[in-house]
Parts: sequence; C-alpha cells; structure tokens
Amino acid sequence: MDFEIGYSESTENLNIGGPIKNNRYTILICDKGAASIKIGYHQFELVPNTIAILSPDVLFSTNNVSKDLEVKQIFFTKLSLQKMFLKENIVDELLTLNSKYPPAYELNDRAPSVSHTFKKIQHELELKYAYYLDIIRLNITEILYEYNRACEFCLLGFDKNMNRNYQLTYEFRKLVEEHYLTWNSIGAYASHLGISAKHLTEVVKEETGSTALQIIHEKLLLESQYLLKHTTLSIKECADELGFETASYFSRFFKTHTNRSPNDFRKNP
Repeated sequence: MDFEIGYSESTENLNIGGPIKNNRYTILICDKGAASIKIGYHQFELVPNTIAILSPDVLFSTNNVSKDLEVKQIFFTKLSLQKMFLKENIVDELLTLNSKYPPAYELNDRAPSVSHTFKKIQHELELKYAYYLDIIRLNITEILYEYNRACEFCLLGFDKNMNRNYQLTYEFRKLVEEHYLTWNSIGAYASHLGISAKHLTEVVKEETGSTALQIIHEKLLLESQYLLKHTTLSIKECADELGFETASYFSRFFKTHTNRSPNDFRKNP
C-alpha cells in the first residue's frame, strides 16, 4: 500500500469499536449493510449509497456494525493531493468539512458512478502503470467534488434559520471539543456563551436528552479510552494528560462511567 494513498474493502477498522484515530483522510462509500459511526460530537448511520469522510487525528468510534456491511475505503494525505497542479486553497476547500453537520451524505443516483471511481483507484493501485498516482489523485479529486456536491444538495433540505437553542447546543459541543481539558465547570462554558449555567443545562438537555455535564464527561471518557487502548502511558500519566488532579481521581471517574478500572480496560478493551 502506498504510504500516502491506499484502498481497502475490509471492514476491520470499522469493527474495532473504538475510540480510534486515523493518520490519513478516509473516504468511505457504503454498498451494503449498516454501521453507526460517532466522530467528535456527531453520530451518523453509514448505510447504502452514503459517502462519508473521516478526518485524520480525530477520534471516532463505531457500533451496531452489521455482519453484511460492505464498504469501499480510500486513504490519503493532504500532501498527496497537493502534488497535483491544484492550488493549495482548492485542496483545503475540498477537505473542509461543515462542522455543524455529520460528515456523511446520500449520493442518491450518483452512487453507482462514484462507486465505480473507487474501483478505478483500486485498479490503478494494483497495476501501477505509468502515471498511476497522478490518475488516482484525479480520481480522488473527482470523488471529493461529488462529496461536496452531495453535501450542498443535502444541506438545502436543512432549516438554515436554526433556532437559538440548536445554535447554543452546537456552540457548546464545539467548545467542549476545544476546551474539555481545561474548562472543568458548566459555568466556564456558559460564561463564554453569555448565558447562565442553569439556562445552558436546560437548553442542552432539551436538545440532546443529555445534560451538559454528561457531554463533557463523555468527551473525557472517550479520550481516556483512547489513551488506555492505544498508548503506553501509565495510569498516572493518563490522568495528568487529561487534567485530573490524581490517578485515583481519574480511576474513580473511569470506573463510575464504565464499571471497570482503567487497568482492567487496558487489559481487556
């Protein structure tokens, strides 16, 4: 597999559960079956004729992966596209995801054509004829334009005049992604948003069914699981990394939310 560009029809990386991170961009198209994917504060269903992008270095997890799931996946780096005669800002625009919405859209009648482009990439990677990487870069760019077209089409169906509660909840979840390590109280988020902690709690509960504190803890737990599963940091080092005062406080937090100790999770994730 080329380091910068790869192709796979395996679902192994979607059956791990998570949380995990990719070191490259991943574009997926689902041909059959279904899976639930959570990335950042978004959750979406990967179903037939759906195209999705997973950005590098962003935690995601999966569940409810059906046994008949069939996907095509392309892995690539931004650098691999910048080697084309494309201006850097064009590549950035193609890879910039609208953070207000899950990064997955229906292709509808374009699905067969896009799926065929995935197969062309597989074919080029296998044969490695002259200029194959240049052709693959063109194919990936074509798929990204199709993704952005599907995105624009789908967003036409959303209410662009989102109500105030939706906007507040979106801003809160975005702040959690950015500041969960340093902002330890609901008041810190509420103050930044210019509202009371009580009002923020009520709005988030109404919009999501979860309390604001639950959402903060969910983010901390996800990062905790990633560190325990994919690094060799000690429990104390994990606690320090996540802003806990002591390892015992971190252990109590983890056990409260999972009914398992950090050591037990590390041995049997």
